[in-house]
Amino acid sequence: MSDTNTLSSRVLDSLVGAGLLTVEQLASVTEQAATRGVGPGTVLAERGLVSAADVASVLEHEMGVPSVDLSSYAPEDAALALVPASVARSRRMLPLFDIEGMLTVAIGDAMDVFMLDALAADLDMELEPVLADAAAVESAITTYYGDAAESAPAAPPLVARGDEMPPPPPVAEVDAGEPGFAASDFFEEQAAPFEPTMAVPVAPVAEFESIPTPVPLPAETIEQMAGMAAPGLGRAAIDLDVLAVADSRRIAVLVTEILEDAVAREASMIHLLPYKDDFFLVYRVKGGLEKVASAPLSLQGALVDGLKSFAKMSGVQASRPALSRVRARVGDKDLVVTVSAVPTIAGQRLVVSLASHNPEPSGLAELGMSEAEVRALHAMVERGRGILLVCAPVAAGASTTYYALLAHAASTGKTVYSVEHSVEYEIPAVAQVMINTASPVPAANYLAAGLKQDTDVVAIDGLRTVEDVHLAVEAAGLGKLVIATFPAADIASGVRRMLDLGVEPHSLASALTVGVGQRLVRMNCPNCTVETPSGAMVRIPGVTADDVNRTGTGCPNCGKTGFRGAVGIFEVLPFTEPVRAKVATGASASEIAAAADAAGMRPLAASGLARMRSGAVSADELDRVLRFS
Repeated sequence: MSDTNTLSSRVLDSLVGAGLLTVEQLASVTEQAATRGVGPGTVLAERGLVSAADVASVLEHEMGVPSVDLSSYAPEDAALALVPASVARSRRMLPLFDIEGMLTVAIGDAMDVFMLDALAADLDMELEPVLADAAAVESAITTYYGDAAESAPAAPPLVARGDEMPPPPPVAEVDAGEPGFAASDFFEEQAAPFEPTMAVPVAPVAEFESIPTPVPLPAETIEQMAGMAAPGLGRAAIDLDVLAVADSRRIAVLVTEILEDAVAREASMIHLLPYKDDFFLVYRVKGGLEKVASAPLSLQGALVDGLKSFAKMSGVQASRPALSRVRARVGDKDLVVTVSAVPTIAGQRLVVSLASHNPEPSGLAELGMSEAEVRALHAMVERGRGILLVCAPVAAGASTTYYALLAHAASTGKTVYSVEHSVEYEIPAVAQVMINTASPVPAANYLAAGLKQDTDVVAIDGLRTVEDVHLAVEAAGLGKLVIATFPAADIASGVRRMLDLGVEPHSLASALTVGVGQRLVRMNCPNCTVETPSGAMVRIPGVTADDVNRTGTGCPNCGKTGFRGAVGIFEVLPFTEPVRAKVATGASASEIAAAADAAGMRPLAASGLARMRSGAVSADELDRVLRFS
């Protein structure tokens, strides 16, 4: 394997592409890892540049690595024989399948992905990771390899231990597909456990004709999802083979059929994923991926062109990224369809977002904030200046909070100018600018243009570059309120990452006024929640002997998942002088967090603990999201 095509290098490149690492940080990490003779995972963990949650998000959303339920898999004996028991235990990985020299392995901690290249070199075969619950991985290793105490003395590990991480936290489990490793292993057989209540629909742009509503088709097996019609439902499955002989009219019909089918299955996303010699049509249903159909990669271009034509972006070259939004009425639903196309080395990757049109965003209280937090943020929006910074990992609801703040600012009579990478709500009183990924004009240029207008509140959903942050600091210095989101695990790490981008510490310290950190947690189903002992209780800070854990056991009301809906947990930090002093000196994330605690901030763990004590959230779910272990 070449150094430029290792799994680690692909993950690092994806972290840069997602805005979680800068090019300069990547170069520094690579150089330091080579100098010390360790893997990049060790350097990333030591410097705190990204969290395991960041890596997990990139693996799933950027690289297509799935999360699987190990209870649905039976590892092949041949695969188990390839990896010694001592190596499986020390690496915390479980071999699943060996298909023509490619070994699929399950890991319980996303950071462990950086350990797989050395193992692949020693095994002289390609490794393909999937994510699983850490406890399930440990249990499965014991089941298939036997208990370590009863086994022979451990052999030396095949790979250097430089990338070993602390005991991994659990990753969300989802149902898996058929056994056997192929690209179809990337997709689930069934829907994922829950549908977040904080999902944010995007707003309409252009009208399309009405499409009749089809009857939903329950997917029970991979074969049904890939092309078999469900009996008695009167609707055939999607057949991508027609692309081999399809003209433009037939392709338009196929696009309509895909939209109908996705809406019938209550999908929020449609993916066209190129993989080796094939491409896959995949739906995201209630958070999980479901494979629908596949076809030879040579046929993908016609379907991509058809979807681009539907979204009025057919003029964009295949070699350039593109983004477009249209409104369509599918059945009895008014939808906003957002189409994003990105060129990859395997072919064009197309993601279609399907969202209902809601007239206005939710308020802060509806998102799960306490009354005191809502009052503080409303006061900041109404009378404050400086930067109101919202920090959260990818898909943790930061944009939802962003729109709630914009709506409140507009309702108080302020002029609001918002720069957004994807418009999820249209707020009539807000001047919203969407950045087209195909445009050479960066977000910083639009932000700078907004500063020249008579604007009380300047907002940007997604600070990504040092230029973006510099302009936000400049706007705060002009006496404006700046509302901004930034991808980070919490407030302290977000501020530290801004400093790592190269922002001048004193300027940033003087500009920051209030910080918000947040995560999404799945709520217990109220119909089947019972008191259940949990080992995660001992890992949660602040838990007392009087606390009890409540967990949904699964019932027809929640699809037998135990979860119904999701809610946010928050931390809100006013940047007092002691906290600003730490930022001004370029302090570490832990030092900034300590100053925040001393200032009286209720951290995410305390907010989550309150949800657990109310019975809304289980200890295991809180541990999964906040990773206390």
